[in-house]
Amino acid sequence: MSSIELIIANCTVCGHKLQLDKKTKKSENLFCVHCSSRYIFKDDYLNLLAPSIRHEICANGILARKIKERLHLGGLSKNDHDIIKGIIASKHMARQYFRNVVHHTEAAWSARSYERFEEIFITSYLDSLLKKKQVTFVDAGSGPGRYLILLGSKIGVNSCKDLKKNPETSRLYQYDENYEKNLRYVIGIDYSEEMVSHSTRLLKKYGLGKFLNKRIFPITGIAQNFNLNKKMLEDTHKVIVCTFQTLGNQENTELQVQMLKSMKNLALPHGTILISVFNKKLFKDFGLKKFYGREVKRTVGEITTSKQDVENGILRTSKGVYSKWFSKDDLEDLFRRAKISKYKIMDAKSLQSIGGYEEYLKEEEQRKDVFPRAIVGMAQV
Repeated sequence: MSSIELIIANCTVCGHKLQLDKKTKKSENLFCVHCSSRYIFKDDYLNLLAPSIRHEICANGILARKIKERLHLGGLSKNDHDIIKGIIASKHMARQYFRNVVHHTEAAWSARSYERFEEIFITSYLDSLLKKKQVTFVDAGSGPGRYLILLGSKIGVNSCKDLKKNPETSRLYQYDENYEKNLRYVIGIDYSEEMVSHSTRLLKKYGLGKFLNKRIFPITGIAQNFNLNKKMLEDTHKVIVCTFQTLGNQENTELQVQMLKSMKNLALPHGTILISVFNKKLFKDFGLKKFYGREVKRTVGEITTSKQDVENGILRTSKGVYSKWFSKDDLEDLFRRAKISKYKIMDAKSLQSIGGYEEYLKEEEQRKDVFPRAIVGMAQV
């Protein structure tokens, strides 16, 4: 097991500094200097789940029964309860999720086309920003690490060789000197340890192991209470993203607002927030029929949505996955409640197609396959 190079994040419980535990044989465990909470670094990723939640997850069989039977979970809030339901729903899903939903060339087109637009939208923004600024990139809800792999390919000449050689993906995954020079850190946080563990294995598979915990950081944690070590990052512009419906996977409105508040805090004192969610207008005709097709259902389970859920643009599956689709006004309301002021919300009427990636996602595919179901929020803080 390799040593952790940098402690990029602070305590989940109180936000104070973390230190390596040098008093025990387990020198790669971390503890908080303020509240004494302890965290685990193993297999090249850091687990920052709060100890109270981590304890419950370790007894997931008992916990699953408690949730199913609606029994009280001692010491945990309703939001903690809802977060744990999401963690349990993601269990045993990482490998299939990467193959069927995220894979660069093999995932279902309904998912892949949307993700491709997100990727060229974000990299186009970074292309301009990295010409003049040092940047820290944080993916809130990183799953199996697609942005960690994508941005890693741009800072490593010899990484992601198959993707660099593939005519379909080479343009997006090519090495870029500005990324190597100015993209200081790439951080992925996800509450599913299985997803983070899988992303770490993929980073090594794609030749990015040398960047682990030096420039690329896969972290198990909850985005709503994730705290960066800001002293390390104070001279960088933070780009905080939450894409592919991750905001809508938060099981209640309070958690969605908390997610945005946390992203604002991570971006301060100067940074950019980028959000991408699914448009409620297409929920019935597209979401329930085409988007959750065979490959996606194979991963997240069969749809078990009620009539009331459908009216509210909410989808649930047999594996416990929750997905709330939004209107433009819904997302704007969340931004206001999170006290994010300088923002713009884009939908099919205002999104602009991005050229230069015809082999990856044609401009007409952006307009036809993505824009009708995408709502994108962007804010400067």
